[in-house]
Amino acid sequence: MADQAPEGTVAQRIRQVRHSLAPGELRVAEALAAAYPTAGLVPIAQLAAEAEVSAPTALRLVGKLGFSGYGAFQEALREEVQTRLFSPVTIYPEGEGEPATDSSELVLAANRYAEGLRATVTNLSTEELADAVRQLADPNRAVMVVGGRFTWVLAAQLAQYLRLLRPGVTEVPPSSAAHMTSLVDVDATTVAVVFDSRRYQQSTIDWGIEAVHRGAHLILVTDMYLSPLASQADAVLATSHAGVGPFDSMAHGFMLVELLVAFVAQEIGAPARDRLTAFEQLQLAEEQQRTRTRRH
Repeated sequence: MADQAPEGTVAQRIRQVRHSLAPGELRVAEALAAAYPTAGLVPIAQLAAEAEVSAPTALRLVGKLGFSGYGAFQEALREEVQTRLFSPVTIYPEGEGEPATDSSELVLAANRYAEGLRATVTNLSTEELADAVRQLADPNRAVMVVGGRFTWVLAAQLAQYLRLLRPGVTEVPPSSAAHMTSLVDVDATTVAVVFDSRRYQQSTIDWGIEAVHRGAHLILVTDMYLSPLASQADAVLATSHAGVGPFDSMAHGFMLVELLVAFVAQEIGAPARDRLTAFEQLQLAEEQQRTRTRRH
């Protein structure tokens, strides 16, 4: 990725080039991340002052992000602001009409999902993915998984599979009481995995920020426009939302969860296999007991 021209959202582009930035440029990137995306909608002199650098330094960063000038950079940010305000109501089909289930619609849907999956894999940072896998496979770390109103299903799937591979995995339900209770146990040995996609949920964001303050290693799974938590995360794994609507697709999120589980299983190795074997034996014994009970 480092050899390719940056692409995607402004936040994605920053993450793609951040390792090649000069110290002053990095300060501009940090200023943008602190109040993304609105921080970049101010005059360039104001952005530069916020980062304590010169305006030319801020312009150099804009160029490294692949924009022809500050105007193009701000236009991209304005489009992101509008996209973040997305509501399924705005694209909901009008009228009742006929169900769109003919072959051409199915082919179109398949292409959209395939493009989304390719975009998700292509834009993943191999370094941050590797970091996430190492942290999740570390037996000395406890894992807490948190999701929002809709993304909790992704969190639940990840937690369920990780429990089969290693101990110390907690799924935090999406309620204020559960959030507060779980934070009591968060410390520097905790790996916090947070799922937060547009429209970003403040309670989920607040939990992630507090977990970081308590020393947790934060892995954020979000969409390509990036949750406000991205500036706090140690690893950001962004997925496409491309689908047939009217809701953002979570198919790509499920793919990413399965990818994480597969890589964590490889990283842990034999201990994970032994744990899974023990689970399978317990499951088989339970099924055999139920069969005997039904016969009697």
